[in-house]
Amino acid sequence: MPPSSPPGPATAFSPRRGDDVVVRPLGPEDHERQWRLHALSFGEDLSSPPAAGSEPPGAVRYGALRGADADGRGGELLGAVTLLPQEQWWGGRRLVAADVTDVAVQPEARGAGVATRLLRALLEGGRERGAAVSALYPTVSGLYRRAGWEVTGTLTTVEVPTHALERGGPAPGLLVRAGGPEDLPAVAALYEREARARSGMLVRPAPPEGRLPEGVDGLTLVEDAGRLVAAASWARGRGYGREAVFTVRDVVADTPAAARTLLGVLAGWAPVARNLHLRLLRADAVAAALPVELARVCDRKVVMHRVVDLERAMAERGWPAAVHGAVVVEIEDALAPWNSGTWELAVEGGTGRATRTGAPAVARLTPGGLAALYAGAVTPLGAVRTSGVQVLGDDPAAQDAALAALDVLACGDLVEVLDYF
Repeated sequence: MPPSSPPGPATAFSPRRGDDVVVRPLGPEDHERQWRLHALSFGEDLSSPPAAGSEPPGAVRYGALRGADADGRGGELLGAVTLLPQEQWWGGRRLVAADVTDVAVQPEARGAGVATRLLRALLEGGRERGAAVSALYPTVSGLYRRAGWEVTGTLTTVEVPTHALERGGPAPGLLVRAGGPEDLPAVAALYEREARARSGMLVRPAPPEGRLPEGVDGLTLVEDAGRLVAAASWARGRGYGREAVFTVRDVVADTPAAARTLLGVLAGWAPVARNLHLRLLRADAVAAALPVELARVCDRKVVMHRVVDLERAMAERGWPAAVHGAVVVEIEDALAPWNSGTWELAVEGGTGRATRTGAPAVARLTPGGLAALYAGAVTPLGAVRTSGVQVLGDDPAAQDAALAALDVLACGDLVEVLDYF
C-alpha cells in the first residue's frame, strides 16, 4: 500500500458535556491560562510563556472547562492535552499518528475523570485527521493504561567511558569529515534508512536550512565513495574535567566498518570529555561496535502506544512478508468505540486487514493488549498475563490454539525510538 497521507486540517468538533464540563479545542484566547496550567504541572518558569501559536504546525490543544457557556466558551480550565500530528514508521510504511503531550490537570480536579475525557477527545480528533496509532511518554502509566495505551518500547541513553572506545583511523575506503548545515538532508536520509525498517520511529520533518538544529554543536560524517554511511550530531558540553560529558544527539551507521570508524573519531574526545552519552538502538551497527560491558544506562524513558483506528492500523503499516494468518477477536474499547466489536485480523504478503465478522472469537482483547501485540512488545501469553487479554474456549487445546492464532498480531519488530516529545 502507498504511504499514509499526511494529517489534514482540523475538523469540526462537538463539545462533550457532562457534570457541567465541556471538552473542546482551545484557541488563542486560551493560550495564557493553558500555559500557566502546563507550567505549574511541569515545574516551568511562569514568568516567560511562549508566544501564542508557537506550538508545532497542526497541533491541537484540547481543554476541559467547567461552567462554559452554551457555545463552550469561557469557564474554568480544569485540564488540557495537546495532539501532535506526527507520522511514524511501521514496517517500511508511514502511519499517521495522533501523539500525546502536555497532559495537565488542575490539582483540585484530579481523580475526577478530566484526563480521560481529554484523551477521548484527542482520539476522536485524531481519527478525524486520519490517525492509525498514538504514542506518548507517560508520567502516570496507570492513567494511560486504563485509557488503552500500553508500554511498547524505550528511548534509552547510555553512558560509555570515552577512553574505552577503540581508536584508529578510517576503515579502508572510508572518508571522515566535519559536516555542516548543507549536509543535513543527507543525514536525514541516513536516519530514514534506519527508521523505516523499524517500528514506531518518528518520520522527522525536513531539517532546518542554513543552520544546525538547536542544541547541536557539530556533525561528524563518514562517507564511502561520496555516499554518507555514518553520522553523529553532538553537543560538546562544558568543561574538561572528570565530570565533563560529550553528548551525541544522534548516531546512525549503515555498516559495522562505518560505525567503528565513527566511534574512533569520538574516542578522540577522551582527554577533555571522559564520559560519552548517546541514544542507542538495539541491534544496530553502532550498538555492535560499542564496549557494551562498560555501557551504563543513564536515562531510560518508556514509550506507550495505542491503536486509534483498528482498520487503518492493520491496513496501512508494513508486516513481515513471510507471515500468513488470521485470528478472530473481540474488542471492547470505551474511549474509541469505533474499534469495538468482533473482528477478523489477517496478515498476508506484507499487508494486514481488519474485517468485521460474525464468526466466533478465539480471544478477547483489551485496547492495551491490542497495542502491546500490535507493537510486538509481548507474546500472546505475555499479553494474557500483563494486559488483560483473555483466550476463549472450554479446554486447554482450544486455548493453546487461540494463543497460537494471536501470533499473527505479535510478529512485528520491537518498538525503539530516538526522539522525545
